[in-house]
Amino acid sequence: MSLWRSIYASGKLRGLMKTELYHREPYAVEFSAKVTEAGDDWIVLDQTLFYPGGGGQEHDKGSINGIKVKEVLKENSRIVHKVPGHMLREGDVVKGEISWKRRYELMKGHTGEHMLFSSLKRFNEELELVKISISEDKKYLIVKGDVDWDMALKAQEQILGWIADDLEITEQIVSKEDPLLDEIRIKRERISDNEIRVIKIGDVDASACSGIHVKSTSEVEFLIISRINSARPEGDWEIEFMTGNAAKKEAAERSAQFMKLVLLTGAQKGNVVSTVENLKISKEQADAALKQYMDSSLKSIQSVEIGGVPAYIGSFPELDKKMCADYVNEAVKEKCVCIIGSGSGRYSLTIACSPDIQIDCAKILNEVLAEDGGRGGGKPNFASGGASGGCGASKAVERATKILQMYLTKNE
Repeated sequence: MSLWRSIYASGKLRGLMKTELYHREPYAVEFSAKVTEAGDDWIVLDQTLFYPGGGGQEHDKGSINGIKVKEVLKENSRIVHKVPGHMLREGDVVKGEISWKRRYELMKGHTGEHMLFSSLKRFNEELELVKISISEDKKYLIVKGDVDWDMALKAQEQILGWIADDLEITEQIVSKEDPLLDEIRIKRERISDNEIRVIKIGDVDASACSGIHVKSTSEVEFLIISRINSARPEGDWEIEFMTGNAAKKEAAERSAQFMKLVLLTGAQKGNVVSTVENLKISKEQADAALKQYMDSSLKSIQSVEIGGVPAYIGSFPELDKKMCADYVNEAVKEKCVCIIGSGSGRYSLTIACSPDIQIDCAKILNEVLAEDGGRGGGKPNFASGGASGGCGASKAVERATKILQMYLTKNE
């Protein structure tokens, strides 16, 4: 029997410090209290249901005597309620009410976070928890260590099992020197109090925590990992998750998207991932072939002389913008003019010239694009833009060539 189980089962652990009302009655919505201190826009009460935030969980919202509580924070041992516009004085009795729907979602999210990290750590013992954030809009944790989607999905499956098992969630207050703390998740360096609140989820997790939790894992209802993003430099990975109805809705939407993907790819349900991976490889190969084609097409352009100036003129069905810019910038290192267009319905046009040629590329570009309701920008020696109408790049290149010819031959 572990140290936790033996001591906990024997009932030798007893609450030592005075616990706040929000810890003693986490499911209460309304309360009465007496004002012990009052300032211009803040008050302190002799007891409160308003959680001031901590352990990554946001502070509660609600009202006191019908006035909105803007913020709740803990200053030393005092819980300060920011209530702008209040007319309260020391000794007044007030009625408070927390926003229960929001609080309950935060409780489920906090318990979900404990289960998520505990499960992930089972698949990577070196994983280190860096940060927790539990808010109404977003719930995530940041870790140091290796995490991938295969590992995340295994953890998610395990958590759903814990939720189905309806594990009891208990709390206990212990001394900072208690040997029990050697068996739980805790960062002692972050704790200044002499007594520590421990949250235990069945036999699957035990950790030091100041947050508010549900009574059993079944109340979390559902948990889904929604995103895994890089968290550098703060950590390696930010793992975003959802709980409750939000998680169920996300799961339903993903299921619908998955079935659409099955239909689009023609794959069997069990082979969708491998099918998409093969499609990705095929696309990469096609992109590489297209890039090679575009490169060879640009290099195959033969110059023509307009007014004694070499001109490189071409129109293509599709052309990478960067590749086009690189080609043009390299070409105009010598005396020449470039007119390059690509696309049909929606097309792009680039006009450039070497510095020793006295034409305004931006002026020519916008004169051409204006006919199709497009526009562009740039400098006298380099300009680019596009349009969504007209006859496409080939006609735009023709118009630009005629205007260029007019400029270069007018002094002949």
